[in-house]
Amino acid sequence: MKKKQHVPRTKENIIYFPGMVEKLIADGLAFAEQNNHIEAAKCFDQAKEHIELDDTILIVYILSLLETQRQQEAKVICEDLLKKRSSLFEQIVELYLTILLDLKAYHEVDSVLNKLLVDKRFTNERKKNFLQLKELSGRLAREQDSFLAEDNEIIPSVDKERFVLDEFVKLNLLEQEALLQEAFHQDVSEAILNIIEIVQSKKVSPAIQTLALLLLSANGESTEIQIEKFGFKQMVNPVSPPRPNAIDRIELVNRYIQDILEKDPSKLQLTVGLVHSHAYALFPFDWAGYSDEAVAQAYVNFIDTLFGNESVQSNELYELISLLEASTEAIGHE
Repeated sequence: MKKKQHVPRTKENIIYFPGMVEKLIADGLAFAEQNNHIEAAKCFDQAKEHIELDDTILIVYILSLLETQRQQEAKVICEDLLKKRSSLFEQIVELYLTILLDLKAYHEVDSVLNKLLVDKRFTNERKKNFLQLKELSGRLAREQDSFLAEDNEIIPSVDKERFVLDEFVKLNLLEQEALLQEAFHQDVSEAILNIIEIVQSKKVSPAIQTLALLLLSANGESTEIQIEKFGFKQMVNPVSPPRPNAIDRIELVNRYIQDILEKDPSKLQLTVGLVHSHAYALFPFDWAGYSDEAVAQAYVNFIDTLFGNESVQSNELYELISLLEASTEAIGHE
């Protein structure tokens, strides 16, 4: 009688011998350990076609997907893990928030955070972090909505009187911001001189000065304007601001922050968001005299102080960051 032979499994002309799936998983973990996330993701891609990967392996898989810009696939896996209430819930939540921020899904971030803030599994300290992240995501969502808004109607002219400085400063910060944002979709030619006065005024917040300056730039205004904020003072052409400036440096500074905080995604997103809002307030000026790496480390240190680290030493850059935070905080709490 002939001995029964084991027939290898096949899928789309690929033969999987006994132990092959286990080897794919082992190889995937090894590749991930070596930061070779492209190969790691390929191994996990194949393995998941044949077995259900356990939660620990899935987390490594998610990280590899994120490193290879496959955020949508990582998002689906995270959502499946959250539905089945994985024992690694807290770690998955942090990954999920990171993915949503990467995808600029700020309204989804807000929705998730609303649920986490009433979840008894998280400490009050963690919920404090969630509140800070919620404030940041809300700010980014508002900015995103304003840029995505489309207006197919005939461009209306702005109400010039609302941009007269004495009337403008009677508005609260959110109203000032909304008025300027709306003006990006309107004809502002009759209010140009008023907007220049807003940019030059010390009666408005630095972030509002920036927004007004960008409005002038968007309308091709090339009149040189004297701008003063945070101890800096300079004549600036709106369509040709100084280079480099804080906004120009955001990406480079954030690269260093990502290197420092790669294992702390929540703090990473908070710090990156702070750099973004501060650069916006500081524009058209710069963290003058400090390298991208020094600026990045200073922001990480500043965030540490918010979490109770009292060992951080103050210096001129730290004081500038404190001033910037005080100026941007006001809009967020209006």
